Amino acid sequence: MKQWNPLFVAVCLSFLLAGSVYAQQDMQLDVEKHVLSNGMTLLMVERHTAPVFYAHITVQVGSANEVGGKIGAAHLLEHMMFKGTRNIGTSDWQEESRLMDIEDRLYRRLYKAEGEAEKLKFIRDVMGEDVDDNSDEIAALKDSIAKVQEAIAQVVVPNELEEVYSTNGAYGFNAMTGYDATSYMVALPKNRLELYMMIESERLKHPVFREFYTERDVVIDERRLKVDTHGGAKLFEQLIATTFVAHPYQIFWEWKSEVGNLTRDEIAGFFVGNYNPERIVLAIVGDIDVAETIEMAEKYFGAVPERELPKRIETVEPEQIGEKRVIVEFDSEPMISIAYHKTDYSNPDDVVFRVIERLLSGGRTSRLYRNLVEGKRIALYADVGQFPGGSAGSLDPNVLVIDAAPKSPATCDDVEKAIYTELDQLKSNPVDQDELQKVKNNMVSEFVWGMYDGFGLASRLADFELTVGDWRYLNYLRDKLLDVTPEDIMRVASKYFTEKNRTVAVLVPVNEES
Repeated sequence: MKQWNPLFVAVCLSFLLAGSVYAQQDMQLDVEKHVLSNGMTLLMVERHTAPVFYAHITVQVGSANEVGGKIGAAHLLEHMMFKGTRNIGTSDWQEESRLMDIEDRLYRRLYKAEGEAEKLKFIRDVMGEDVDDNSDEIAALKDSIAKVQEAIAQVVVPNELEEVYSTNGAYGFNAMTGYDATSYMVALPKNRLELYMMIESERLKHPVFREFYTERDVVIDERRLKVDTHGGAKLFEQLIATTFVAHPYQIFWEWKSEVGNLTRDEIAGFFVGNYNPERIVLAIVGDIDVAETIEMAEKYFGAVPERELPKRIETVEPEQIGEKRVIVEFDSEPMISIAYHKTDYSNPDDVVFRVIERLLSGGRTSRLYRNLVEGKRIALYADVGQFPGGSAGSLDPNVLVIDAAPKSPATCDDVEKAIYTELDQLKSNPVDQDELQKVKNNMVSEFVWGMYDGFGLASRLADFELTVGDWRYLNYLRDKLLDVTPEDIMRVASKYFTEKNRTVAVLVPVNEES
């Protein structure tokens, strides 16, 4: 049985008790903002309900910022940031550094030799010339790499960063790579604030990308486990790749061939080129003193070097000029996914889409569940979401996605037609005020509770500050949700839910029993 940290049990209880009060009233966010000398933004909320703080670092770089040939760099870099620094994760940094240089040189020679092997194979098999292969050279290089990696393992202290946090009472130590941003989060007792500042600033100043090649294999394996063996993920990957023809949102998950050839130098270059203090927000919520926190942040994070700001994504997805359809054959139950192009965070219609999403798919009383799952009983499930998501919305125009699976003897075609019927209802019939108000009430309630949770508030503050440019949009979002009218829903549905604007992906089972 899992043993819960008594401190965090107390924290949860205090939040629940206080939350029952705050959820019933207007919740105003009292946020202190401070921009460090190097341009990094610090957002702070004092909450003295428990002796703990929640910290959330968000960097405005994600999978959408990768370039061809280096797809997967953002995700792999996130993994590398857990490998420690010059002081954490090694017993001899100088020796480790020397050995890693040797390891990199050997890999460069190996890549060159493997490329030469392909040419020799072509000359031998296609041109018919009698040439020797270089298999002995490749084998010798692999043997040398293995020996160097054994030597590196002698000085590496595995998982020391996580161990340091764990022994100091950390909770929720994790990270996430999105399309517009990458986030790192952890909660700690209040008296560990300076330890946190020291460790995280070191990760930004002097990260060491140790165990690079083995971790690269871990990232490759994630795709095999989460995408290649799951019908829904394979279907979604093809849906997104078909929906977007120009914008980098089109890459759902990195390709094995690209991740498998990334080098340590390329990841280091991606870090230097994107982890600029001006693109980093640190949000801290909890039992802190604002003045003391600012002083510590300037001392530690203020030393993170300023770097040249990368160029923003300028690719504009062209208007879709006709319905697109894609068939995926996979050993899985049948499924269907439908995507509609929509707006970015800055368009007023984005808030309307939030309400439409909840009308269609927000629990057992939502329209798709009520009519397709319970009413007609033709679907096992019917869900709606936005890709890429994000509490503040996406930096660039994204898509609304409807996922469903037919319930035998119904087919994907039956479910698809039923979904279009529901969308047409949004276009032609004003939403009943009672139904709309219930949806709004649920959204506002979740909004308030999300703000009260320490991790939830910290992540939203950082997300809104980077995406919108001002965390204060959180204070206005609730009012904007409440202002959505039935006429707004009819207008947006009529404008975007068109045949020309949609992409449909259908999973066809290769197993006849399915």
